[in-house]
Amino acid sequence: METVSIACAPNLSGIIEEIIDNFEDKSVSFELTIGENCNVYYQEILKGKKYDIFLSADEKSADDLVSLNLASTSEVYAKGKLCLWSFENKIPEISTAKIALPDPNIAPYGKAAFEYLENTKLMDLVKNNLLFGKSPFEVSRLVLEHIAQVAFLPVSFVKSTLKDNNFKILENSYFPVIQKCVLLSKDNKKAQEFFDFLINSKRSKQILNSFGF
Repeated sequence: METVSIACAPNLSGIIEEIIDNFEDKSVSFELTIGENCNVYYQEILKGKKYDIFLSADEKSADDLVSLNLASTSEVYAKGKLCLWSFENKIPEISTAKIALPDPNIAPYGKAAFEYLENTKLMDLVKNNLLFGKSPFEVSRLVLEHIAQVAFLPVSFVKSTLKDNNFKILENSYFPVIQKCVLLSKDNKKAQEFFDFLINSKRSKQILNSFGF
Protein backbone atom coordinates (compact mmCIF):
# COMPACT_ATOMS: atom_id res chain seq x y z
CA MET A 1 0.00 0.00 0.00
CA GLU A 2 1.38 3.38 -1.01
CA THR A 3 1.54 6.19 1.52
CA VAL A 4 0.89 9.91 1.09
CA SER A 5 2.19 12.18 3.85
CA ILE A 6 0.39 15.48 4.38
CA ALA A 7 1.32 18.47 6.53
CA CYS A 8 -1.83 20.42 7.22
CA ALA A 9 -2.85 23.86 8.52
CA PRO A 10 -4.66 23.66 11.89
CA ASN A 11 -7.87 25.20 10.55
CA LEU A 12 -8.33 22.06 8.43
CA SER A 13 -8.52 19.74 11.42
CA GLY A 14 -11.58 17.53 10.97
CA ILE A 15 -11.95 18.66 7.34
CA ILE A 16 -8.97 17.10 5.62
CA GLU A 17 -9.96 13.76 7.18
CA GLU A 18 -13.35 13.96 5.48
CA ILE A 19 -11.74 14.80 2.15
CA ILE A 20 -9.41 11.81 2.55
CA ASP A 21 -12.39 9.55 3.34
CA ASN A 22 -13.98 10.62 0.06
CA PHE A 23 -10.88 9.93 -2.04
CA GLU A 24 -11.83 7.04 -4.31
CA ASP A 25 -8.52 5.18 -4.29
CA LYS A 26 -8.70 3.12 -1.10
CA SER A 27 -5.33 1.50 -1.78
CA VAL A 28 -3.61 4.62 -0.44
CA SER A 29 -2.75 5.19 3.22
CA PHE A 30 -2.31 8.71 4.56
CA GLU A 31 0.07 10.07 7.17
CA LEU A 32 -1.53 13.27 8.40
CA THR A 33 0.23 15.84 10.59
CA ILE A 34 -1.69 18.83 11.93
CA GLY A 35 0.46 21.26 13.87
CA GLU A 36 0.25 24.58 15.64
CA ASN A 37 0.69 26.83 12.63
CA CYS A 38 1.94 26.88 9.06
CA ASN A 39 5.28 28.46 9.88
CA VAL A 40 6.29 25.32 11.78
CA TYR A 41 5.84 23.22 8.65
CA TYR A 42 7.49 25.79 6.44
CA GLN A 43 10.62 25.78 8.60
CA GLU A 44 10.61 21.96 8.76
CA ILE A 45 10.43 21.68 4.97
CA LEU A 46 13.26 24.20 4.57
CA LYS A 47 15.36 22.01 6.86
CA GLY A 48 14.69 18.95 4.73
CA LYS A 49 11.75 17.20 6.38
CA LYS A 50 9.88 15.16 3.81
CA TYR A 51 6.18 15.55 3.16
CA ASP A 52 4.34 14.78 -0.08
CA ILE A 53 1.79 17.61 0.25
CA PHE A 54 1.64 20.77 2.35
CA LEU A 55 -1.73 22.45 2.88
CA SER A 56 -1.01 25.97 4.06
CA ALA A 57 -3.34 28.57 5.58
CA ASP A 58 -1.79 31.29 3.44
CA GLU A 59 -0.36 31.97 -0.01
CA LYS A 60 3.14 33.14 0.78
CA SER A 61 4.60 30.03 2.38
CA ALA A 62 3.31 27.88 -0.47
CA ASP A 63 4.59 30.22 -3.18
CA ASP A 64 7.96 30.58 -1.45
CA LEU A 65 8.46 26.81 -1.51
CA VAL A 66 7.87 26.81 -5.27
CA SER A 67 10.28 29.72 -5.72
CA LEU A 68 12.91 27.76 -3.79
CA ASN A 69 12.31 24.70 -6.02
CA LEU A 70 11.18 22.68 -3.02
CA ALA A 71 7.71 22.21 -4.51
CA SER A 72 6.65 21.64 -8.08
CA THR A 73 3.41 23.58 -8.02
CA SER A 74 1.10 25.57 -5.75
CA GLU A 75 -2.66 25.88 -6.11
CA VAL A 76 -5.45 27.69 -4.29
CA TYR A 77 -7.68 25.15 -2.58
CA ALA A 78 -9.72 27.41 -0.26
CA LYS A 79 -10.61 30.98 0.62
CA GLY A 80 -11.01 31.29 4.36
CA LYS A 81 -13.37 33.49 6.31
CA LEU A 82 -12.77 35.15 9.66
CA CYS A 83 -15.34 35.12 12.45
CA LEU A 84 -15.93 36.24 16.02
CA TRP A 85 -16.61 33.32 18.34
CA SER A 86 -17.62 33.22 21.98
CA PHE A 87 -18.44 30.50 24.49
CA GLU A 88 -21.18 32.75 25.81
CA ASN A 89 -24.69 32.63 24.35
CA LYS A 90 -24.30 36.09 22.83
CA ILE A 91 -21.22 37.46 21.09
CA PRO A 92 -19.90 40.18 23.44
CA GLU A 93 -19.25 43.73 22.32
CA ILE A 94 -15.58 43.55 21.41
CA SER A 95 -14.79 47.16 22.29
CA THR A 96 -14.97 46.24 26.00
CA ALA A 97 -14.06 42.55 25.95
CA LYS A 98 -10.86 40.59 26.37
CA ILE A 99 -10.15 39.37 22.84
CA ALA A 100 -8.16 36.29 21.84
CA LEU A 101 -6.66 36.02 18.37
CA PRO A 102 -3.88 34.20 16.53
CA ASP A 103 -0.49 35.90 16.61
CA PRO A 104 -0.47 38.10 13.47
CA ASN A 105 3.30 37.66 13.12
CA ILE A 106 2.95 33.96 12.35
CA ALA A 107 -0.73 33.29 11.57
CA PRO A 108 -2.63 34.53 8.49
CA TYR A 109 -5.92 34.67 10.37
CA GLY A 110 -4.24 36.76 13.06
CA LYS A 111 -3.07 39.14 10.37
CA ALA A 112 -6.62 39.26 9.00
CA ALA A 113 -7.96 40.03 12.50
CA PHE A 114 -5.49 42.92 12.85
CA GLU A 115 -6.57 44.27 9.46
CA TYR A 116 -10.20 44.07 10.55
CA LEU A 117 -9.55 45.95 13.80
CA GLU A 118 -7.54 48.64 12.05
CA ASN A 119 -9.96 49.10 9.14
CA THR A 120 -12.99 49.29 11.44
CA LYS A 121 -11.20 51.86 13.67
CA LEU A 122 -11.46 49.54 16.67
CA MET A 123 -7.76 48.98 17.27
CA ASP A 124 -7.23 51.97 19.56
CA LEU A 125 -10.17 50.83 21.70
CA VAL A 126 -9.09 47.21 22.10
CA LYS A 127 -5.29 47.16 21.75
CA ASN A 128 -4.79 46.75 25.51
CA ASN A 129 -7.27 43.87 25.67
CA LEU A 130 -5.70 41.59 23.06
CA LEU A 131 -4.45 38.12 23.98
CA PHE A 132 -2.49 36.07 21.46
CA GLY A 133 -2.23 32.36 20.73
CA LYS A 134 0.09 30.47 18.41
CA SER A 135 -2.73 28.45 16.87
CA PRO A 136 -6.55 28.31 16.67
CA PHE A 137 -6.40 25.60 19.33
CA GLU A 138 -4.57 27.91 21.75
CA VAL A 139 -6.83 30.87 20.91
CA SER A 140 -10.00 28.87 21.57
CA ARG A 141 -8.60 27.63 24.90
CA LEU A 142 -8.25 31.22 26.08
CA VAL A 143 -12.01 31.59 25.66
CA LEU A 144 -12.90 28.15 27.02
CA GLU A 145 -10.83 28.88 30.14
CA HIS A 146 -12.57 32.30 30.54
CA ILE A 147 -9.35 34.24 30.09
CA ALA A 148 -10.90 35.98 27.08
CA GLN A 149 -14.56 36.56 26.26
CA VAL A 150 -14.39 36.48 22.47
CA ALA A 151 -11.99 35.25 19.78
CA PHE A 152 -11.12 35.91 16.18
CA LEU A 153 -10.96 32.48 14.52
CA PRO A 154 -11.31 30.84 11.10
CA VAL A 155 -14.93 29.91 10.43
CA SER A 156 -13.70 26.49 9.32
CA PHE A 157 -12.07 25.82 12.70
CA VAL A 158 -15.17 26.80 14.67
CA LYS A 159 -17.38 24.57 12.54
CA SER A 160 -15.10 21.56 12.26
CA THR A 161 -13.18 21.46 15.54
CA LEU A 162 -15.27 23.40 18.04
CA LYS A 163 -18.50 22.20 16.37
CA ASP A 164 -20.26 25.37 17.45
CA ASN A 165 -22.68 27.65 15.64
CA ASN A 166 -22.27 30.58 18.04
CA PHE A 167 -20.17 32.79 15.78
CA LYS A 168 -20.47 35.89 13.64
CA ILE A 169 -18.91 35.79 10.19
CA LEU A 170 -16.89 38.88 9.26
CA GLU A 171 -17.19 39.35 5.51
CA ASN A 172 -15.42 42.68 5.01
CA SER A 173 -12.63 44.96 6.28
CA TYR A 174 -9.80 42.47 5.77
CA PHE A 175 -8.07 40.88 2.83
CA PRO A 176 -9.45 37.41 2.04
CA VAL A 177 -7.38 34.58 3.49
CA ILE A 178 -6.25 32.67 0.40
CA GLN A 179 -5.06 29.18 1.28
CA LYS A 180 -2.72 27.32 -1.05
CA CYS A 181 -1.32 23.83 -1.11
CA VAL A 182 1.88 22.56 -2.67
CA LEU A 183 2.95 19.26 -4.14
CA LEU A 184 6.35 18.53 -2.61
CA SER A 185 6.95 15.04 -3.94
CA LYS A 186 8.03 14.69 -7.56
CA ASP A 187 7.73 10.91 -7.81
CA ASN A 188 4.73 9.90 -5.67
CA LYS A 189 1.94 9.37 -8.20
CA LYS A 190 -0.66 8.80 -5.51
CA ALA A 191 0.23 12.16 -3.96
CA GLN A 192 -0.30 13.77 -7.36
CA GLU A 193 -3.69 12.04 -7.69
CA PHE A 194 -4.81 13.21 -4.26
CA PHE A 195 -3.52 16.72 -4.94
CA ASP A 196 -5.65 16.81 -8.11
CA PHE A 197 -8.66 15.46 -6.20
CA LEU A 198 -8.29 18.12 -3.52
CA ILE A 199 -7.98 20.97 -6.02
CA ASN A 200 -10.34 19.94 -8.78
CA SER A 201 -12.98 17.50 -7.60
CA LYS A 202 -16.55 18.58 -7.03
CA ARG A 203 -16.71 16.48 -3.85
CA SER A 204 -13.68 18.16 -2.29
CA LYS A 205 -15.13 21.58 -3.03
CA GLN A 206 -18.47 20.56 -1.51
CA ILE A 207 -16.77 19.46 1.70
CA LEU A 208 -14.72 22.65 1.97
CA ASN A 209 -17.79 24.79 1.31
CA SER A 210 -19.75 22.97 4.00
CA PHE A 211 -17.16 24.10 6.56
CA GLY A 212 -17.29 27.76 5.60
CA PHE A 213 -14.70 28.06 2.83
